[in-house]
Amino acid sequence: MKKYAVPYCLDVPTGGVRLTGGRLKKAFDNNLSFLKGFDVNHLLYWYRVHAGKPAPGAPYAADAGHFENNLKGQTAGEFLMGAGTALLWQEDETLRAMMRTVLGEIAACKDSDGFLIPIPREQFSGKEYPNYTRAWITFGLLDAGYAGEDDAFALARGMADYFNTCPVLPYVKDLNLGFQGILANTRMYDAPNGKWDDIQVAIDHYQETWWLEQVIRGDHRAIYDHPGNHPHSTLLTALEGYCDLYRATGTPLYLQTVKAALGMYEDKWQHVGGGINMCENDSFYPGCNWLSPSHNYNELCSTNFWMLLNQRMHRLEPDNAHYADEIENSLYNVLLAAQVDDVGYHYLNFLERGKDWRYLDRATCCASLGTRLMGLLPQFLYSYNEEHVYCDMYAPSHAALPCGVTLRCDTDLPEDGRVTITVEEATHLFALHLRIPRWAVPDGKSYYRTHEGMRAGDVFHLDLPRTFRVTHYTGGEELPHQERYAVEHGPLLYAALGAPNPVQLRWDVTHPEKWLTPLNDSKPGFSIRGDACHEYRAYADVRDEPFSVYPVIDKAEG
Repeated sequence: MKKYAVPYCLDVPTGGVRLTGGRLKKAFDNNLSFLKGFDVNHLLYWYRVHAGKPAPGAPYAADAGHFENNLKGQTAGEFLMGAGTALLWQEDETLRAMMRTVLGEIAACKDSDGFLIPIPREQFSGKEYPNYTRAWITFGLLDAGYAGEDDAFALARGMADYFNTCPVLPYVKDLNLGFQGILANTRMYDAPNGKWDDIQVAIDHYQETWWLEQVIRGDHRAIYDHPGNHPHSTLLTALEGYCDLYRATGTPLYLQTVKAALGMYEDKWQHVGGGINMCENDSFYPGCNWLSPSHNYNELCSTNFWMLLNQRMHRLEPDNAHYADEIENSLYNVLLAAQVDDVGYHYLNFLERGKDWRYLDRATCCASLGTRLMGLLPQFLYSYNEEHVYCDMYAPSHAALPCGVTLRCDTDLPEDGRVTITVEEATHLFALHLRIPRWAVPDGKSYYRTHEGMRAGDVFHLDLPRTFRVTHYTGGEELPHQERYAVEHGPLLYAALGAPNPVQLRWDVTHPEKWLTPLNDSKPGFSIRGDACHEYRAYADVRDEPFSVYPVIDKAEG
């Protein structure tokens, strides 16, 4: 067993959880179909070219072809991430065979010292190869390893051994978005064949102590004005790495940084619905809260880093339900909203006018992390140790946990607030912790309701009230003499459909329950009293319609 100075208090399942219905199962199934829609020849094009083999087909290259043509090999990493995480929960012969083909070609392409990116060695020090591309391929190989392909762990180890002594280390963090690379090292350390070298290289060559101290001081320039690299929300992935360094070393500085950064993001950089406003290639300042598609914000990659960072914190601090709130919020209102059936994933998740067209490009960073996160959906529902089981999110599911407890969850959430948890099996007495989410609590402070001495046959019923929450817009796109408001109901963010844009409505924002009436159809929505031209729909269900999450509202009374 690898030694951690600060071990997690909770484990998360890596199998044994089955989605049995509802939105999450539909999204998971769509993701399986999306993954099987990849063309293996396209995925392997640059590997075969690099190895001097016949290379039928062409690389994935929508628009300017940035991701696969400038960052060769990243799309194979994308596929392995999604396939590896999906196969943890549900075996699929087609997907397994595709994954083994990709792994086989990578193994055949690799050099004797473990280097396996399909580029000439001298190109490794340029673009984003040492950081972004290495990370994506590492993540994909590790996820394939956890799905049962042990050879993938060996491939990842070989590349890590090469990297940990390579000539680029003295300046690796100063390359374009160099801070992304830290997580490849800390995730490698977590693997069964991880080495302390992975941690030491992260500390010696990625750690920026001045930046950690800047974050702890609460200086927002640490988020939107990182020098040496153009600012980007991928700083969140560095925070994942620092959280891992805290577990490995026990150094308080790392945890202090993560907690300070989480607070700063929630205060000034998080949109209603959980998206992260900070992105790249734009002008940003604390609280800018861009809305129009002329700005870059709510990148799906940011949501991936945000959810997995909060998952780490939940495992360190199990009884703080706020971390699970954040995961749920982003899952429903960004991740599920970004998925377009089995076709692809929106890159940016705009909050007005229309959705992002880039779901048509299946070879992007956001499609990569979207498919990985969708494959991990069953993992976000439960966490556990030998004596405790936490129900972190409620979705129709069946969970056989390694701690000897088997649970079943029956619910129609988010369409209905009723939940039933049944303990089907238990090899010993345990404590069951049921999360009461912030959207179901009048003061917005979530908590876990604990039941001690649980045994097989115990059944618990929850009826979680789904109330309205209205948020007043502030930020860089305020309109003179007009007020804009967003509406949430239960865990879902809603969007007003119709024209002009931003949509203009009239109702009393202090009493939404008097003005918004549920629509009688299959998807969540509300009609507006006295308005036959507009309606509200769950943002996750919006496709091609014009919409506004922050419509202009003329306050009415009565």
